[in-house]
Amino acid sequence: LYFRRWLFMKKHHLLTALITGVALATLLVGCGGQSSSASGNAQTLNLTESDDPTTLDVNDMRNSNENDILSEVQEGLTTIQSTNGKDKVVLTGAKSYTKSADGLTYTFKLRDAKWSDGKAVTAQQYVDSFRRLLKKENAFSQATNAYFIKGAEAYNTGKGSAEDVGVKAINKNTLQIQLAYAYPSLLSDLSSVVYYPVRLDKINQVGNKKWKTDVKDQVFNGPFKLTAWKKNDKITLKKNPSYWNAKKVKLQKVTYTTTDKPSTVLSLMQSGQLDALSASGKQIADFNKLAKSNKLVSRTQNGLGTTVLIMNQHNGGTQGLFKNTKVREAFSLSINRNDYNKAVSDGQDKLAYTMAPPTLNVGSTNYGKYVGNPLKEAQAQYNTKAKRQALLKEGLKELGKSTDLSKLNFVYLTVGSDDTGTWLKQAIKEQLGVKVTIKTAPDDASFIQIRNNNQYDLMNNGWSASADPNSYLSLWNSNNGFQKFFGGYSSKTFDDLDNKLNGNLPTKERLALYKQLETQLVAKDFGVVPLTNPQSKVYINKSVKNLQTTVFGGTFNYTYASKK
Repeated sequence: LYFRRWLFMKKHHLLTALITGVALATLLVGCGGQSSSASGNAQTLNLTESDDPTTLDVNDMRNSNENDILSEVQEGLTTIQSTNGKDKVVLTGAKSYTKSADGLTYTFKLRDAKWSDGKAVTAQQYVDSFRRLLKKENAFSQATNAYFIKGAEAYNTGKGSAEDVGVKAINKNTLQIQLAYAYPSLLSDLSSVVYYPVRLDKINQVGNKKWKTDVKDQVFNGPFKLTAWKKNDKITLKKNPSYWNAKKVKLQKVTYTTTDKPSTVLSLMQSGQLDALSASGKQIADFNKLAKSNKLVSRTQNGLGTTVLIMNQHNGGTQGLFKNTKVREAFSLSINRNDYNKAVSDGQDKLAYTMAPPTLNVGSTNYGKYVGNPLKEAQAQYNTKAKRQALLKEGLKELGKSTDLSKLNFVYLTVGSDDTGTWLKQAIKEQLGVKVTIKTAPDDASFIQIRNNNQYDLMNNGWSASADPNSYLSLWNSNNGFQKFFGGYSSKTFDDLDNKLNGNLPTKERLALYKQLETQLVAKDFGVVPLTNPQSKVYINKSVKNLQTTVFGGTFNYTYASKK
């Protein structure tokens, strides 16, 4: 699961490719698309990222730009491909697997694969990765997502040993994974970058901190290798000749231009210096015009993400006010999602009242229809500005604060330009009679420092996960490693409900728990404000063939893409 970096948003969105309900297919050696005699620059794919990765460490992957790059320069047991707009799981690092009758033990046979330095990819390197991910001292944000592994939670919480984690190397090419409970989506979950193998010899040689960002210290087992990285400028990947299926990889080079300016991205596409992009919100209109030039192929890309407004509950924010439930409720009820959608996304997105997208299905039941709008009752009760302002004053009284709303000033934290902040400043002033100041960090490092020091009240974020609602809801468990980024919501009631989901429950019971969790999070604790489910449109130069876009994987899968 990772912070999803929507193009119209600037900071800081996460994802891991935890996917459920997609078909498994064995990777075909001949799936590389059309052959091409072109070489050199003719087989260079040009893409963009809004900003630089913060790490090249697979176990510490948190952001979608890191996922985009790491999923092409590294490889795990499985990956996600797309056929006719539908995701499927394919075996990559594994060539086959068997499953025990009780569904608790999977045994994978590895391919004869090599790293870019010529050394073999081994089962022990997968074991090393799981243990490193779960090691408590490393404090990796995604460790809790691996609790489906036997012994994982105990080791991560300091109550068990690394040897008790249910991931074993039977021999050099055989990996066994034992589960804590039957987990049907294991194969899709293993496509997540955080479960890819690691080379401890390389990490220990240069030290963990240096290894995370120094290109020359890295080795790669994916179809490409990262060869150059100039911050705030270019990231260059080149074909990895050591890759097990290198003969079918047509592209010789992939370059990413790092820019968060929509005008620059548009200019690059207009001038032919950009081959593909995924656009959201207001950008869609500009690129639709460009697509009419007949040089681009465009298609709508289904998205399963949720944008949210974060309220700082670590320390309550700059004035300590968001520690109070009624204060949070007043802010939540003051957000008109339709107005927000029009202002920020040109009306392109779907409105959200739940953390998990309403388009999901649990079995044959549509999630949105089952859960409904948890805020409906509160919205009806506080249906005027006067009532919402009175509610805010009640919260202030409970905190022992002045009820003079004109004296309140809430800090909205962002980096770069941000339409959400501009809209929020006006909307909250109109609805609640309080001031919102936009605090724009000069760069990513400053943003992270301000956020981590809790010197903010409000922040815009996004989360994209799997087709299982729990991959959205478990984010808000107080034990989840991401809560330090998502406002610090903590509720024992929510945690107790969420912990009940760690099992193979019948669909009816799971749905009932999902609804309870959504209600607790969104409409009782008012721990977060779901805003929209972003919808995107993909634009691809007609010269590019077999460039895949997946719902749950990276923005693009270009392993077997080529250019005319």
